[in-house]
Amino acid sequence: MYNITLICTKHKEFGNCNSMELHKIIESIRPEIIFEELSYINFTKCYHEKSLITLETNAIKKYLQNNNIKHIPVDTFDLPNSYYEELDSMYNRIINNNKIIESRRLLDILDKQSYLENQCGFSFLNSNQNDEIFEEIKILKVRVLNAINAETLFSIDRLEKEIIENREHEIINNIYNYSNDHIYTQALLFIGSGHRKSMMQKIQEYESNENLKLNWTFYNN
Repeated sequence: MYNITLICTKHKEFGNCNSMELHKIIESIRPEIIFEELSYINFTKCYHEKSLITLETNAIKKYLQNNNIKHIPVDTFDLPNSYYEELDSMYNRIINNNKIIESRRLLDILDKQSYLENQCGFSFLNSNQNDEIFEEIKILKVRVLNAINAETLFSIDRLEKEIIENREHEIINNIYNYSNDHIYTQALLFIGSGHRKSMMQKIQEYESNENLKLNWTFYNN
């Protein structure tokens, strides 16, 4: 019991990262429950208002046509106002700064990442190569921030790191809380591929400390 497969995804359809391929993966695992990287508000937008569409929800909706399962939003940490607007502003200054060599290098790495996502799909998103590219992006981001040397950007960067930590803990907590109250055999967790390495580390910590033992599998094609 309590088998959970973590599958890293990309939220927008792009080449071989598409809902048809993800639906094939879901079909191969046959989950009873899918934990979604969605807030309560975005869950409502996706499934009730139909005003938000993601790669994952497209695949889940297709699976729901022939399978009666539960799918649950678990990315429920409350975000500060204008959080994503501030992130967009920061990344725009980091990525589009031709005067800084690390910024140009960052663009090259992002292009390489997009190519691999397009060509290799979920096998890339769930690979160590994906983790290595995100680590390189993180290093270059720090170097560009230091070169710009603007306190407003440092503040946004600190906030982003704090929010990511809180979101990841919230997701895992929600899954353990649900599992303490419900019995199931097979579940899935979808999450953006940038979270892969840190989620694997956090899950190991939870497995050491929690009384309820979940059988985690990390999808790798």
